[in-house]
Amino acid sequence: MINKVKLGLNNLYLFENNNGDYLLLDTGLACKEDLILNKINKVIGDYNKIKVIVITHSHSDHIGNLKLLLDKIKRADKIVIIHSNAKEIMLSGEKIIPNGFYKFTKYISKKLKLKFSKEFQKGFKNLSKEDLKNVVFLDFKDYEEFSLNKYGFENLKIIYTAGHSSDSISLVYNDEYLFCGDMVQNLFFKYPLIPLFGDDIKELIDSWKKVIDKAYSRIYPATSRSYILREDLIKKMEKYE
Repeated sequence: MINKVKLGLNNLYLFENNNGDYLLLDTGLACKEDLILNKINKVIGDYNKIKVIVITHSHSDHIGNLKLLLDKIKRADKIVIIHSNAKEIMLSGEKIIPNGFYKFTKYISKKLKLKFSKEFQKGFKNLSKEDLKNVVFLDFKDYEEFSLNKYGFENLKIIYTAGHSSDSISLVYNDEYLFCGDMVQNLFFKYPLIPLFGDDIKELIDSWKKVIDKAYSRIYPATSRSYILREDLIKKMEKYE
């Protein structure tokens, strides 16, 4: 079973396994404790049912409540899964301002980087080195996919989808649906768009090609009105080839 939790502009997703445990995809922008806990409890009854947290990338609107949830979830087997490139950011709590992928967002990114102080860069509550005992870091050097079978989620796996950031990963459900963080967006439109901001446009397009080749029928962005169909992503992809 898949459940969506709306937190600000972002969609968080909860996946239930056969044991009644849950996997949470992303934690949203830092907010008041009661807000996120109540939203989760409304869907699954008790946030302590969350066994695994997967972070699609380390931007503060996806990792913002991770420390809060790690502290609140009272179970010894809780695990966070994230790309290894996110480790330093997790420990610093730094708010990353990515480059822009469009003319106007390049301008915005440049202004933000010049204007704001180090204090502004404190984007979320950082993890301690002690917290890292609950974190699994992925590097994708020795494998293309990472199965979550060992954590009790036989129908879920993770793939590397760089471009928006160097630590971007996506969650695959039943080899059919892809939950992709900010690899693609369609917040205000029905059709897919390259995200407003990101690190490497070439890597992003390569990730789109990978997703198309793997033939996932639906793609669920973190910031979206709805899912994106594979054929719509193919049509958009044709403009970049």
